[in-house]
Amino acid sequence: MNDRPKLDAVIEHMRLDLAQPPPAGIEPLLDSLRQRYGDALDAVLLYGSTRRSADPRDGLVDLLLLVRSYREVHGRGATALFNRLLPPNVYYLEAGPEQARLRCKYIVISFEHFTRRTAGGLDSYFWARFTQPCRLVWSRAAGIIEQVATCRARAALVYAREGAALGPGRLDALGFWQRVIRASYGCELRPEPPGAAAALIERDPEFWTGLSQLLLPQLDGVARRGEDFEVDPRMAAPLRWTRRRIWGRSMNVLRLLKAAGTFANGIDYLCWKLERHAGIRVEPTERMRRYPRLASWGLLFRLIRSGALR
Repeated sequence: MNDRPKLDAVIEHMRLDLAQPPPAGIEPLLDSLRQRYGDALDAVLLYGSTRRSADPRDGLVDLLLLVRSYREVHGRGATALFNRLLPPNVYYLEAGPEQARLRCKYIVISFEHFTRRTAGGLDSYFWARFTQPCRLVWSRAAGIIEQVATCRARAALVYAREGAALGPGRLDALGFWQRVIRASYGCELRPEPPGAAAALIERDPEFWTGLSQLLLPQLDGVARRGEDFEVDPRMAAPLRWTRRRIWGRSMNVLRLLKAAGTFANGIDYLCWKLERHAGIRVEPTERMRRYPRLASWGLLFRLIRSGALR
């Protein structure tokens, strides 16, 4: 049984991906974040669709901030506690001149917590997202890229093993990842449209093909068949994915409600996201805007009644 696959080549694969140049023009965001978090900030990763955008001003830039500790960033209050209990905290930032404004949604997690969360667990939020291509756009020290690459390689190992747990099949190098990404989309509040997983894979085929070739032959229950990979029926664990879907949707609802207290105009953002993800339309009132955390509990009750967490 191959309990300890050799990850050196996968780590190098992830390191090369992290080292790819980011889109030009995001420096005002990085300057603002470094000024805001100072010595507590260890690294910034760019992920999501704007990673490949020619002009980051065209959309909302997604950034991950790795910090030294929650206490250094948040102090001793509830914000630090929420980030530790239910990472990550989500924030909104604008930077740059008015005629070339950049808009950013960024998440904050400690480096220690990121290392643990990418190493496995029922919640796929971190190991699924950060297996996917991303860029290291700033780091405090040169060696951080190796640490992040190692976290991502371990995340990919978890993701691949969970992909095998989806059951038997003969899949090519891209099809294996399409299947498991499609399954992880099912753990979100709003199911992605048909073809979304394939579209994501097709944006970076070399990355996913290389990852398959380096990682899949090392997995128990996955055999190489020419250009394809065959998953043994004995690897199937459908109940695990059922539990993950219920747990993941619940956690994502709680993260969304928590964001009401960390986003500028957070309750408006929350109402927009609930309509987009769960089909629940709520017109925010001034009272809700004054007390966003209190209002978020009422919205949680509506979500439970709607059956969106099933």
